[in-house]
Amino acid sequence: MYAGQRLNTFILFSCIFLFVGTEVLLSPFYPQFFEKVFGIKDLGFTGMYVFLCRLTVVLISPIWGLLSKRYNAKRLLLIGQTGTAIACVLMATSQTEMQFLVFSICLLFFKSSYLLLYTILLQHAGKGRKRVTGLYHAVFQSSVIVATLASSWVIQLEDPLIVFWWAATLDAVQAIVCFFIFKRLRAYVAVPQDLDTTGNRVGSFGFLMKMALIIFTLHFSVTLIRPFFTLFSERELHTSVFTSSLLFLVPSLMAVVAAPLIMKCKSDKLPFLYKIAGITLFISLFVQGFVVTIPVFILFRCLFGVSLAICQASLEIVLFQRGGNVHYQYGIVSAFQNLGLLLAPLSATYLVESHSLQHPFIFAGVAAAIHLGLVLLTIYSKAGVQEEKRIAEEENHRNVG
Repeated sequence: MYAGQRLNTFILFSCIFLFVGTEVLLSPFYPQFFEKVFGIKDLGFTGMYVFLCRLTVVLISPIWGLLSKRYNAKRLLLIGQTGTAIACVLMATSQTEMQFLVFSICLLFFKSSYLLLYTILLQHAGKGRKRVTGLYHAVFQSSVIVATLASSWVIQLEDPLIVFWWAATLDAVQAIVCFFIFKRLRAYVAVPQDLDTTGNRVGSFGFLMKMALIIFTLHFSVTLIRPFFTLFSERELHTSVFTSSLLFLVPSLMAVVAAPLIMKCKSDKLPFLYKIAGITLFISLFVQGFVVTIPVFILFRCLFGVSLAICQASLEIVLFQRGGNVHYQYGIVSAFQNLGLLLAPLSATYLVESHSLQHPFIFAGVAAAIHLGLVLLTIYSKAGVQEEKRIAEEENHRNVG
């Protein structure tokens, strides 16, 4: 049974890999994609497209979490996977950029349900949640690496829209696979929903709002440099399309490397590790906008990737060790995460059009400094660290019991 559980966990992580890959496949080259497929040269349309897509995720993600309080999360996930496959087919048949936009919103309406796949794994992990969190980020970033490498090839296809036929097929396969896994394994069916055994103090609205604001500033800062990163690389560092995609994925590669460190790190060491990572994140974001040699640029991309992975995983560990309904909590936090992902492209578009391609890096560094300040004043303040230690001990006692 244990071997069977491990096999099915591996399969579910494979589904996460495919989900992430199909989602980010074209993201490094959206400006080039819209110009090639629909003849849109205005960078403002790229900003608007990303904004509306992220707005959809912000609005819909909490709804899937709320629905999981009343309906089985696994059934909701299967509905979302099926709807995602249908939406991909519609995107593949788009004739205009506005059709593509509308079908993209439909896609994200259903694809937002995929956050339930991560929380389903967390729900069944018990005391192994830190391991699942580390593995999730390793799988997530590995998928980003593969998808980014593939994106430099996809953007050069005669008809890049064909990729959505492939995505539809993969989503349909995922739905079928998950259906049989959930139906066959008792371990994935009989486990009850998480209960908030530690009272209002632990699952408080105030704590969720602190985490939401912290995660918002983190993702806003790191996403600010992404929409026009490949253009920055090509114009300022004079790289090819393939090289710019490689530079884009360096942080993802380093996040995979950092995964074992995260999984092995003791809980009481996370605050110190986070502080070092937060400072490194701020410096690496700011400096990237001024580096003119590729070797030095790669160095700071590596530092950026490791520090970001540590920050993201640490925050999720703090969130999930407090118990409660993980589907609902992650849905709320994901909404604020996507709010950062929503506002960042608009801000980046304004900065690039009004100033230069370097300015997103400058303001990303400022946002990262604000994020670090919020963390040091809340969850990783002296009082916050003591609170997290106490909650971690309570969680260990519950797992042992």
